[in-house]
Amino acid sequence: MIGPLLRSSGFTLIEIMIVLAIIVGVLTIAAPKMFSTASAMRTAIRKLAITSREVRNNARMYNMTTRLVLDMKKEGAHSYWVESANGEVTLLSEEQQKELDRLTELQREGEAPKNEFKPETRVVRNPVSLPKSLYFESVETSSSSEAVKEGKAYIHFFAKGFSEDAAIHITDRKTLNWTIVVNPLTGRADVFERNISLKEVRGK
Repeated sequence: MIGPLLRSSGFTLIEIMIVLAIIVGVLTIAAPKMFSTASAMRTAIRKLAITSREVRNNARMYNMTTRLVLDMKKEGAHSYWVESANGEVTLLSEEQQKELDRLTELQREGEAPKNEFKPETRVVRNPVSLPKSLYFESVETSSSSEAVKEGKAYIHFFAKGFSEDAAIHITDRKTLNWTIVVNPLTGRADVFERNISLKEVRGK
């Protein structure tokens, strides 16, 4: 009686082969999609990093103030675009910027400064949407006391070649996190494959 019981408690070679075949089949279907999604995410992040450098170069070349606008919508795809204003622009305080954002288009026509920011299409013609499942988690800048986590965040680049010290945090809201850090002196954008704060990067 002991022999048959022992033989029936294990898996046969055929059963193991069937399980392995199922696993291989699932991987064959799912793996390309997984790798394709990861590749699209990395490409989007590299593109944003390159865009920030081009925005900085344009500010110097055309003697203007440019800014990268990061739109963190509550619903729908997150996106970014570029705006510019002639010459050097004095940055508004956080409260002033919030008030300006609340104004209607009609109010802005009468109250906005002459060097108002307008869409800049030499670097990005239209707003660029992040791939599905990729989001701006938050944006830190040296001019803001707190990280922006919703609505619009701005990173400014000036005619003399300087920019705001900034960190853009990007996530898939699951396991993947990246941080793009903009150097205020060189405009270089470094990509970290983890969530790292601006204070950590600068050692403060």
